[in-house]
Amino acid sequence: MIRGLLPQLVVRMLAAGLVTVVAAAAWVLWDTANAARRDADLTATRVAVAIDARPDFVGLAFGGVAPTPVFRDWQQFPAWTLIAPGICVEFGADDQPTHRRCGPYVVSETPAPDWFVWLAEHIGLIPGPISVPVRSRFIADGRVTAIADPTVITTRAWERAGDLMRVAVGMAVGGAVLTGLVIARLLAPFRTILRGIERLQHGDFSTRQPRLRVAEFDRLSLALNDTAEALQEARDARTELTRRLFTVQESERRALARELHDEFGQCLTATRSLAAAVAQSGESTAGEGERIAEITGHMMDSLKAELSRLRPPDLDELGLRPALERLVADWRSRLPGVRFTLDLGGDLDRVPDDLALSLYRIAQECLTNAVRHGTPTRIAATIDVGPEILLVVADDGGARAGGPIGDGFGLLGIQERVGALGGSFALEPQEGGMRATARLPR
Repeated sequence: MIRGLLPQLVVRMLAAGLVTVVAAAAWVLWDTANAARRDADLTATRVAVAIDARPDFVGLAFGGVAPTPVFRDWQQFPAWTLIAPGICVEFGADDQPTHRRCGPYVVSETPAPDWFVWLAEHIGLIPGPISVPVRSRFIADGRVTAIADPTVITTRAWERAGDLMRVAVGMAVGGAVLTGLVIARLLAPFRTILRGIERLQHGDFSTRQPRLRVAEFDRLSLALNDTAEALQEARDARTELTRRLFTVQESERRALARELHDEFGQCLTATRSLAAAVAQSGESTAGEGERIAEITGHMMDSLKAELSRLRPPDLDELGLRPALERLVADWRSRLPGVRFTLDLGGDLDRVPDDLALSLYRIAQECLTNAVRHGTPTRIAATIDVGPEILLVVADDGGARAGGPIGDGFGLLGIQERVGALGGSFALEPQEGGMRATARLPR
């Protein structure tokens, strides 16, 4: 099925031209049949008039008492003066014509094909005989009958229709091609506008459409530029808002972690110390003191884990590289059956603090997603710091089809965080698992 606008226009123009060709051919056949009918009628009339007007009396009959009429004058006339080309004339009684003469006609060397002859027979191209009575004392029922020669009429129609159809088909094809070229040039700005719309669909709002000569296309181009500008402003505003939200979120996490460490942590430490003192006092409450110390130690471990989730201490104290290594080491200790690998390239120490924190969060969520949504036996994390920062986390836990980015808040948060930093994020199936790729500008 042809779906392109230009091919459809060309095909329709060609179809319209062919319909015109068929209509013109039909008119030629009708005109040829009508002309043959007129020629037959005119020929019959001319011959009848010639017979009535020119009797020839030669010799005497019965001892010279009465003249003898001899019918031959009309045949002595030049044929072209009485008989139309392609028409034959018969004269005589109704049941016994005694004279026959045909008009001149040069038959083409290329006769009509059989299918055209069959068509001519079925559409009535050949007119029927036309008879005109002739007044004569010697022939009571004399008639002149004009008969169209089927071969001549069919050949004449084929020549006329063939010439017309060849010219018309050539004009139809040429017209369709020329129309296609004109329309292709006219629609050239449409392709430019379409490419602009496709760039908008892919998130490229920076490209602007040029001014176009066609007024309608020019208005569409200007409207597309206005739309791109509005979308770019909206995206910039959303990116800035997202960046501020993440900044506020990290600030709140840092403050909460500091408060928990300074207040709640110190209280737990003091409680644990008092419980240890009670346990060592030898009193009857020593057992309860040991139990309190055990519970307090468990609470301190939980608090330490939550503090790490709120704000990774290694990132502030040691830097990005040790923090990432500690992150992977923690996963190794929790899941000894899964092989975790970490490959770090480039100068990670020169990554700004805000970008380092975002990179750590993205790596943290990618590792969590690989463990949570699959059954991997191997997870490989790679971070390369160059002109741009490339982070790749690949696993063999089985492909998860269906666009998993929108399935959870973690991956959606990664996408928002990467977008706020002006980067790109993709989560795609690979052989045996999934591959998360984040690209961040420096």
